[in-house]
Amino acid sequence: MSAAVLYTTKYGAAAKCAAILQEKAIKPLIVVNIKDNPHFDIQPYSKVILGASVYVERIQREMTSFCRRNEKQLLLKQIGLYICSGDKGRAGRGYLKLFGKEIHSHAVSRKLFGSEIYWHKMNMVEKLAMRVIKKSTASSSDLDMKAIQELAVEMGLLN
Repeated sequence: MSAAVLYTTKYGAAAKCAAILQEKAIKPLIVVNIKDNPHFDIQPYSKVILGASVYVERIQREMTSFCRRNEKQLLLKQIGLYICSGDKGRAGRGYLKLFGKEIHSHAVSRKLFGSEIYWHKMNMVEKLAMRVIKKSTASSSDLDMKAIQELAVEMGLLN
């Protein structure tokens, strides 16, 4: 069974999580940034993991477009979803629906992977917002390694 992780990211947290999944997998797992390869062919893959980061309650438009274009084909595959977001509560779980209602319902695994803040990569407006929201000006990592492991297990990447 071949598997692929397709992700979009603004600063790199979703990419880092894709790389962690690739390291954990005992079977070959291809990792693709949809921003760099928006027409990636998922046909050869039986398992597809979709990952994105959330900013202002949205995922990147490239992922949204990819999911819309490939929805019928995705619904024929085993799907896993992950979101990188600082909101780990009910709203965070709701962000998983941003991949599309049908894709969300069909997914066998849906996880919140936490967040990373890359202060040095932000523009001035983002820094101001983060200063107000997080009350901090420091880069930080709050990735949930347990959730990453759970998705890997639920998607059969470890056995």
